[in-house]
Amino acid sequence: MAEWRAVGTEAMLGDGEMTEVKVDDAVLLLARVEGQYYAAQGLCPHMRAHLARGKLDEFVVTCPAHKSQFDLRGGHSLEWTPKLPRLARRMAQAFQPAQDLRTYGTRVIDGQVWVEMD
Repeated sequence: MAEWRAVGTEAMLGDGEMTEVKVDDAVLLLARVEGQYYAAQGLCPHMRAHLARGKLDEFVVTCPAHKSQFDLRGGHSLEWTPKLPRLARRMAQAFQPAQDLRTYGTRVIDGQVWVEMD
């Protein structure tokens, strides 16, 4: 059963910013794009790098470790380990195919940001 959890105030992020938040044992990436909050798993599915240390460009978050990219609107993998040399990239993709990010519903109520945890 899903449960909504408060993670901070609406003003905690400016547009185009992201941060890492913890909800119980889950590490989440929280980003604000075009005034809307987005939440996704906070660790890259490739090597568990903290995505909040990466780069946010509109809806696309880039992992700081190997530059994998994900669309925050649905978590879809756009690039998978592009920073690795060609042979290492092929091996990495063979052993660990591209994976999407898990995303979570968000809403803002009375100045608080809420994330839907299940």
